[in-house]
Formats: sequence, C-alpha cells, structure tokens
Amino acid sequence: MRAGLPFLHVSERAEAHERGPASVVELQWRTMREDAAQAPNFPAFGELVEAAHAHPKLRQLYVFSSHWTLGFSSCTGFPFRVEVAIAPSRNGGPYLVMERPRSLVIGETATAEEAVAVAVSRLPSGLGPAVAGTADMNE
Repeated sequence: MRAGLPFLHVSERAEAHERGPASVVELQWRTMREDAAQAPNFPAFGELVEAAHAHPKLRQLYVFSSHWTLGFSSCTGFPFRVEVAIAPSRNGGPYLVMERPRSLVIGETATAEEAVAVAVSRLPSGLGPAVAGTADMNE
C-alpha cells in the first residue's frame, strides 16, 4: 500500500509496533544505547545503560529515561507499568535503585552492575517480556 503512496512516511517506531512488542523493546533499547553513547559528559549514565542492557531480564522490558533515571516497564505504552528504576551515580555518589523514578530508594550501590543486580532481584517472579499496551490497559 505504501508503494502507491510515495508521500506517506511511516516511522521506524510505527513499523516496530506493527511487528509486535518485542520489536518495540528492541528499538527502544537500541535508541537508548545510542543516546547514552552521545552523552560523554555523563559517563555513569552510559555505564548504567550498558550494564542494564547486558542483563536478559531487564533487556526484555521497555526501557525509558526520565531525568537520567532508567525505568523498566512491563508494557510498551504510556502510562508505563514501572517494575523498577535506577538512577546513575552523580558526582561520585551511589547508584540508586528505586520502585519508580524519583520514588522510594530500595538500594544504593557503588557500581552500575551492582545496581542492575539489585534491580533484577526486585522484579516480580515470573515477569515475562514487555507486552503491548499501557498500564491502564493491562490491569
């Protein structure tokens, strides 16, 4: 259909949504890693993104960033169902593991890898890959 409509532009994100939630999650992680690599003045953020991406349980969730804090959602649409969040180290301080971005701190660690381990330990058992939709739709 698009071949007959040269003026129609479909974004990469729209195409990912057509393929399903796993494609949306994969695209979001790729974008997040690219953005983190372009933030050389905040290496702790890039370290956190890479450490989180390296863990299979977090890599299957939809990742997003709010004020440099990574949130991990079990659904691909907003409002998200945030399972856990991690704030990067700032000025030599600890990485903070939280229930949600800017909420109750449930752990402090010295490294990104340790923060990821704490975050993964807080995920609900049996949590599978992110699903399409929003927290409102999937309650």
